[in-house]
This record gives sequence, structure tokens and C-alpha cells, in this order.
Amino acid sequence: MRKIKYYINSFTALVMVALVFSSCEKFLDVNKNLNSPTAVPVSLILSNAEVGLARNVALGTGLGGVASVYTHQTIGRVGADRYGAGAAGWGGIYSAIKDLDVVIKQGTAEKRFVYVGVAKILKAYAFSVLVDVYGDCPFSEFNKFDDGITQPKFDKGADIYPQLIKLIDEGVADFSNPAPNPSKPGNDDYIYKGNTTNWIKAANTIKLKLYTQVRLVQDVKTQVAALLASPTTLINSQAESFMLPFGPFGTTDDRHPAYGDYNATQRGGQLFSPWMYEIMKGKNSNILTNISDPRIPYYIYNQKSATGTPENCTDYRDGGFITITFGSTGPCRDGSNSSTYSLLGLYPAGGRFEDGGAKTINTLGALNAGTGALPHQFITYADRLYLEAELINAGIASGNEKTVFSKALDESFLQMDYIITNFVKPGSAGAPQVVPAIAPLAATTTYKTAVLAAYDKAATASKRLEFIMTEKWINRIENPVDNWTDYRRTKFPVLFSPAPIGTVTTFASPGAPPTYPPTNVPVSNDRAYPLSLPFDVNEIQLNSNALPQKVAESYRVFWQPVGQ
Repeated sequence: MRKIKYYINSFTALVMVALVFSSCEKFLDVNKNLNSPTAVPVSLILSNAEVGLARNVALGTGLGGVASVYTHQTIGRVGADRYGAGAAGWGGIYSAIKDLDVVIKQGTAEKRFVYVGVAKILKAYAFSVLVDVYGDCPFSEFNKFDDGITQPKFDKGADIYPQLIKLIDEGVADFSNPAPNPSKPGNDDYIYKGNTTNWIKAANTIKLKLYTQVRLVQDVKTQVAALLASPTTLINSQAESFMLPFGPFGTTDDRHPAYGDYNATQRGGQLFSPWMYEIMKGKNSNILTNISDPRIPYYIYNQKSATGTPENCTDYRDGGFITITFGSTGPCRDGSNSSTYSLLGLYPAGGRFEDGGAKTINTLGALNAGTGALPHQFITYADRLYLEAELINAGIASGNEKTVFSKALDESFLQMDYIITNFVKPGSAGAPQVVPAIAPLAATTTYKTAVLAAYDKAATASKRLEFIMTEKWINRIENPVDNWTDYRRTKFPVLFSPAPIGTVTTFASPGAPPTYPPTNVPVSNDRAYPLSLPFDVNEIQLNSNALPQKVAESYRVFWQPVGQ
């Protein structure tokens, strides 16, 4: 992969304005040169847009971090704790869309239609995220400065979604434009290296995702059947997954955003959730009970041994696993434990595999502990299979639900091996590790057998869906925005509910007996579960056509009917 920062720096130098930092909210000082068809080569702009989009939705980013806390995959001393987050990702995603608009306009003028097609597909995906997170947002009048529109109206999400399907189809059609292209994407397309066959598969799979998203408010059986009738036109293998690679630290720092806690002086902003941990340990009485997940050492790195001495008292501890609890009001929540906390491991962050060594990151060195070279996973092959299993469960698609769910489980583990081997490469870290492939492990076979046996015992379609969505949630840890969207659509997986608003309950911390006995951590909750994020404050202040600020706990995205 070519160095991301090289392109960003080159792009900035050529344009002479900070395109990458320009954002939708700054309507009053938008520079017309952003849309100049001769400002900079489309190859550089596409690279910048792809990276910009990934860096605004992946785990470890502002929006990714909020969604991860809201879906109880991570926790931290952050605003999202107790559901208190504000807007996140708004300006960054719109900035990426501006770049894509330049590619579309300039690429059309230059007859570089493959670039145009890629940009349209990415633009549709980016707007789908904005709708899923915020509901209504500027669309039809966005980035129309040259038309005299500096205060774009907010379009309804329900009106935007059909336009995204149309935009995707236009992008695919651009690949077949007979006009000779002066150049086509290659290495400047970080995602598929200009492979239009794979881009078409991604485009169709994005459409499948969008149809799944609206299934509660729209009859999509015909559209879904048409897409699933030709599986080879969808993402159909690990190598076809829609992903953006991040690189290791070299002459530039291209590491995955989730690796950030390894570099932090004070850690505690992005820790593994005890709720997800206990589900993976088989300790949850509602789902996957007594089924231990073999992914735990790939997902979590412990800086302390089971009996290791912490720097300060700990909020939640189970042997060597040390973190804090959502909504904790306990005396140990805010203590400094940077060399004590368990960190996101090899797979969610490109960090370190849990090998039992109990070495702190400060001892290993942040540059040595891992490569950080985990790709952002927009949509993977396993994700596509989970979508299909959900659609069968809902009676929208035909097929054998268990067979597809079983295949999704297989591909979840194969996905880990594919990504670790081809991207993360832990053997190349400064402190190298030999990491076993997870798919062939006996523990993985045991786990899958137990999960399917529990699934077979489910008495209702809803309970079967809970198994499907819980496994998708575990597998999808690197893309928490989609997990939050899935939860608001299906109400699965069942999430931690610390207390009714304004009251306090407790959450049991197992400790590390006998030295560190079990404790009950007091927890409280300030508000109801957010159904969307608040609008960006700058947007409201600078755009006279912006909607009034919303109440996120009651503002539903159009695809979420009342009662869901």
C-alpha cells in the first residue's frame, strides 16, 4: 500500500487549502476552488477521500468510538458513557463527500469514468452513514456553492435513501462507459486497486445492506431476491471484502485509529467493555451461556497477569482482564491505570495478541507492541452472510437460515485469519509474535458446535435472530457504526442496561481472589438510549436552513418504526 500521508501532504500542497479539514458546517467560508476541475489530479483526491471516510467511521475515530460505547463493545472515560455524546463524524464525512464530488465533476470532464464510478459508490455509502446516524441531513443542496446555495436545506432520510440506490447504479454504469479513459484507478484506489469487478460486487452488497436497513418500513422482497439470486455478483469471498488497508508505522504513521490507546500517555479512553467480555466468556445468562469464545486472546491484550498488582484500585477486574464499567460511579473509575488496563488486542486494533506474558505497553514500546496495520472493514464477506441470514429470518429472503448462519460463523473466523495474515502481520512488529490461525483450532470447532446447538434450541424466530445478531456484533467489532445501526433496527444483541434513569444499581466485578476479592461496582444512567446523534452544533449555528437541535433519545431515523 502506498503511504497514505504522502498523498494527504501532496494533496494539501497542490490545492493550497486544507481540503481534508474543510467540512460541511463551514458554509459561510467555503472556497470555490474546492470544486475547481483543474485543482489537483483525481487520483490524489480519490485516495484522500477513501482514507478520510475510513478515518471517520472506524473503531477508534470520533463516530466509531461513540457507536462502540453505545453498543457496549468498548467503554471509556468519554462523553458517550451514559449515552451523553454529541455529534461525531459529521464534518469529516462531509469533507470526504466534498472530495468525492470533485472526483465526480472533474473525472466526468476528463472522461475518467472509472474514477467517477468509484466516487459515486463511495458517496452513496457515505451518505447512508449520515442518514443512519443523524436521520435528516443536507443532501440535494449540499456542496452547491457554485449554484449560489450556501445554506443547504436538510433532506429527509426517507427521501435520501432511494437516491443512494440510484447513485450506486449510476456508478456501476460509469464503469461501462465506452469513452476512452485517459487513466484508470490503480494503487491510488486503496480499496480495490481499480478492480471494477470487485467494485460492482461491493456496490451490490451496499444495496443489499440498504434494503436490509429499510425492511421494517418498506417491502423489499423483490429487490432482495434479485440481488441474492446471483451470489457471485455480491461480495462472495474474503478477498472481495470492501476494506481499506491501514499501514504500519514507517516514514509516516498510517496505523489504524483504534491503535491510538497504545500511543496514549494516559490510557482509559478506549477500553474493552465488560459486558461484551462476559458474553464472550460465556458468563451471560441470556445468550451464549457457558460457551467460551476462542477470539478473546485475539480481541483483548492484558497488561497484567491474573494476580498482577495494579497501579491503583480497579473498577472491573476478572483476573488479568481489567477495565471500567459503563455508567460507573465507583471510586476506582477514574484512577490512573495506564499500565494496568487491558487494551484492544490484535484483531480489533492491530495491537497485541494475548500470549500470557503480562508485559506492559510501556515496557514493549508503543512502536513495538503491534503493527496497527488492521484494515477498516466497510463490509466483509461474513457481513454479507449475516445480512442474508437476517433477511431469511425475517421472511424476506428464501433459503436455509441455519445453513447461512453456519457459513457466516465459518467466515467470521476465516476473516480473522485472512486479515491477520495479509494485513496485520504480527510477526513483523518490533516485538514480533507468532499467532496461531484461529479457524483451524479445536476450540473454534467446539465453539461453533455449541453456538449452533444453542441456536437449534431457540423457540422463536426472534431468539434465533438474537443469535445471528450477537455473533455479527462480536465479529463486527471494528465497524461499530454498523453495529449501532443493526441494534436500532433489530434490538439485538441485548445490551447492558445499568439502571433506570436517575437511579443507581451495581455490576459485579469478579476480581482476582484472594488478593483482589469480588466487588459490586455502583452504576447509574443519565438518559434513555439514543436513537440517533444530535445535529452538529456548528451546522446549526452557521446554516440558517438547519433543523432545530433534536432530542437524540426520541428522534428516530426513518427506518426505525415506533416501538422498535
